Amino acid sequence: MSVPAESSHPGEEGRASPHARYTKQSGTAIDRLADDLLIEILSRVPAKSLLRFRCVSSHWLALIDHPDHRKRLPQTPAGFFYGSNYESFLKPPFHFTSFPGRRRPPIDASCSFLPNHRHIHLLDCSDGLFLCRCYDASDEGDEFRYVVCNPATEKWVVLPSSGKAASEVAAARLCFDPALSPHFHVFELVAEQESACPWDPDTAGVAVYSSETGGWVYKEERWNELIRPADPGSAFVFLNGYLHFQANARWFSHHHLAVVDTQGETWMSFGAPGGLVDGFIQRSQGRLHYANFQRGGDGVTRLVVYILDNYQSREWILKHSAEASYIFGGIDAYLEGGFDWIAMDFDWIAMDPECNTIFFTAGWGTTFMCYNMDLQQVKVISNIEDGWPAYLTYVPLYAEL
Repeated sequence: MSVPAESSHPGEEGRASPHARYTKQSGTAIDRLADDLLIEILSRVPAKSLLRFRCVSSHWLALIDHPDHRKRLPQTPAGFFYGSNYESFLKPPFHFTSFPGRRRPPIDASCSFLPNHRHIHLLDCSDGLFLCRCYDASDEGDEFRYVVCNPATEKWVVLPSSGKAASEVAAARLCFDPALSPHFHVFELVAEQESACPWDPDTAGVAVYSSETGGWVYKEERWNELIRPADPGSAFVFLNGYLHFQANARWFSHHHLAVVDTQGETWMSFGAPGGLVDGFIQRSQGRLHYANFQRGGDGVTRLVVYILDNYQSREWILKHSAEASYIFGGIDAYLEGGFDWIAMDFDWIAMDPECNTIFFTAGWGTTFMCYNMDLQQVKVISNIEDGWPAYLTYVPLYAEL
């Protein structure tokens, strides 16, 4: 593992608010013991609850926000990175927008701490870790290596080659869930080289890197049908040790959610709820969610949100429904041509991992918005200049891997 010299972010303490200047040296020994016990308790609560506990008192706020405790306490999403061109990856400088009420994290988002690289493409972000495709500064060709790094700690690891050429890889995604394991995985969806449709090849197999073993495994696909990612830039979800993504069967006869585990041993595919297509999948509150827009028999277009009940029955349960006209608040976002997909002035961003809140962009502006399903409340957060997908949600990770 390549590790740069230990360094601290300049002005780290200065970024804390005046009322948050907590030190372990302050107070009596009994006070410090009580604080240590409180931190031990807070480290075991969900991030959503921790966010609320910041409002209990200025002392609790100081404890929770202090840099010494960040490594132990769960973190909420701080915001998202987005691009300036419509591509499936981001090029530096990476643009960042904070979620409401959450400060921009003190990180080097440009990844300038990575040495000897002339180009860096940010492919994915998973629970605080970045997956980058890095091109060596001394090599003017197209050879690259995958690098997984943590911008909060400025630590990184260079992955060995999977043996697959860039032209063979349809998509590469990072999968990391610190609540599940301290190890991360990188998935490569490998495209079939001799496909009946060379412009839109099927998936031949999956290569998976494990940080636990330090190596790759490759398995030929074992889904029931020949499938491929619906869109390399669409959402991929890591949940319960499985990678989930939306896929199309050959000749667009079916639309699936494809699932594969980190060992390449379990392969599943099942339909989206209600026969919908081109929806949005996310992990929230420990369950797989599917959101889309659907035109009903009354001609009204609605946002519908489903959750997957279990993998055995493959049954989807409707969780929420709301009229699209209310959600967009007059912004021109609509279903085109009678198909169940939203116009290009709309993009899904994320679903809060702890709350019933959906983030999206709407309008040619572009306007960054959120919709709270519990309150049935829409909120305009900010206007983004030159914002384009991909949108990558960032959750700070201060713990060492």
